[in-house]
Amino acid sequence: MSVPTDSANDFAKNFTYSLPPDFKDAHALQIEGCRIGCGSAVAALEPGPQGYYGLSHTENGRTVRLTSAVNPAAEDRTLVDKFPLDPTRGVLCLGLGLGYCLEELNARLAPEAPLWVMESRPELAAVALMSRDFSKIMARPGFRLFIGPFNNGLPWGEENAPDQILARPGTVRHFHSEYPALSYQRAAFTRHEKAIKKVLVFQSDYYLDREIAGSLKMLGQETAVWHFQRGLTGLGDNYRELLGLIKGFRPDMVLTVNHLGFDGEGMMDDLFSRLKLPVASWFVDSPIFILGENRPSEYVSVFSWDSDYLEPLRAKGFESVNYLPLAADDRFFHPYHLARPERDIAFVGDTLTAATFKYLDKLGLSESILDKIDAAAAGFLAGPGLLPADEMIASLMKETGLKAGSDSRPNLEALITWRASRLWRLKILSALPKESLTLAGDDNWPALMNIPAGQCLPPLDYYSELPGFYRTSRINLNITSAQMKSGLNQRIFDVPACGAFLLTDQREQLNALFEAGREVITYSSPEEARDLAAWYLNHGAAREEISNAAYERVKNQHLYHHRLAEMLRSMRRTMDR
Repeated sequence: MSVPTDSANDFAKNFTYSLPPDFKDAHALQIEGCRIGCGSAVAALEPGPQGYYGLSHTENGRTVRLTSAVNPAAEDRTLVDKFPLDPTRGVLCLGLGLGYCLEELNARLAPEAPLWVMESRPELAAVALMSRDFSKIMARPGFRLFIGPFNNGLPWGEENAPDQILARPGTVRHFHSEYPALSYQRAAFTRHEKAIKKVLVFQSDYYLDREIAGSLKMLGQETAVWHFQRGLTGLGDNYRELLGLIKGFRPDMVLTVNHLGFDGEGMMDDLFSRLKLPVASWFVDSPIFILGENRPSEYVSVFSWDSDYLEPLRAKGFESVNYLPLAADDRFFHPYHLARPERDIAFVGDTLTAATFKYLDKLGLSESILDKIDAAAAGFLAGPGLLPADEMIASLMKETGLKAGSDSRPNLEALITWRASRLWRLKILSALPKESLTLAGDDNWPALMNIPAGQCLPPLDYYSELPGFYRTSRINLNITSAQMKSGLNQRIFDVPACGAFLLTDQREQLNALFEAGREVITYSSPEEARDLAAWYLNHGAAREEISNAAYERVKNQHLYHHRLAEMLRSMRRTMDR
């Protein structure tokens, strides 16, 4: 953000942020245009060639420049880029400058990490506070601003300051003696011995690969990637490649999604236990269908996108179990001001026909059994359980002749779950006016919904096509899969990140992340979905108001770098224990 360059007097009229109460009188400040004096010292703003202002300080006839007048925002961005930041811990910034450094830290630190700043000179603090709007930074939980002089020592008494210290170069050069009891050797970026600097990421061209890589880079982590080849876990070159990568890279932790790379025999668990190498495994699908029966390593911490699965994960033997919902990546999902509505009600997702036949084939069953499977799916959909009821599964296995003790039970549970998701989708979509629908998914939609093929689109590329589709739909409909009884899927975050309107089925976990009625609109039945869709189609201003509020929430709290910062903080706590 640059400040006006018209003239000093015009700029003075644009001072936007008020000083703390009695600040001017307490420090005997003299304010004249862009110059603020305190005794014999004067702080001033000097216009630069690119529309920015620089900060200077004059005392006893000597003038020093504390920020560049060319582009102080870029200068501070570079300063933070070079700082080995652990986003899960707080920062104490020495010197306020013009606040660009604080904006960078505010964006990169985890929401709960404290951000403190000390400015020894009241006249410098006054210029910064009056020239730029600090309201968002000051609204941050854990933000504290200390303004000198600090003649009586550190201003926070016995309270522990953040242990990461970022010292502005101008502050160190010109005012180092005014910051008591602070070691500038400590200020040279001292970090905790358990800080996480290097992360080994398991990838297999799977969901979240790009989001995790981009977020770790944004958070200043050094990463290496093990490209997992499915079917070779623990065998031959695949395993030796991993061992060589660990030996050469020496990671502080490993990060995998959905337990990618782990084997049913427990070889990976044994490896991480022997190496005492911490692992974070983030489940974004049901762990019930993923995990085997072997006891996990104590070095493996698990994170679940759905809090309903926390107890089942503990029951599997994991000691560190954490809730970590999904988020959005604003490199791909963001508003576009030229986007215009092209369709009324849009739903992205397939008919789950392929999933149905996949599990019928695994079970060796024919389509003739689907009526009974669908009856079980309806019961599962109506109940609170994460899996179909035991008696339901036992009855179906007996009727179909499936053998216990094989993969039959988990495959049957998966089939019922997929059919329950299909049933819920059809109930909601069938309640809506067919002429208003656009469905993006597989080619079974026209026949299944009895709508023209022109209202159905093929699958959309997640990164290159889906954001634009969301932006140009008046209502983006979300119909949550049956495996998430109260959890949140990816669309909950992606649609608002695009600045688009979302109508979603009610889920309990939604209320902890969004404000119902102001940031998100929910339905609990097909009839309610129909009525809400009809109302919001005719009230564009209401849609826009809700979309804007949801966008601000996602931008500030629900991006993937927020989630990865929280994961790193949790892993550090676990490693400290």
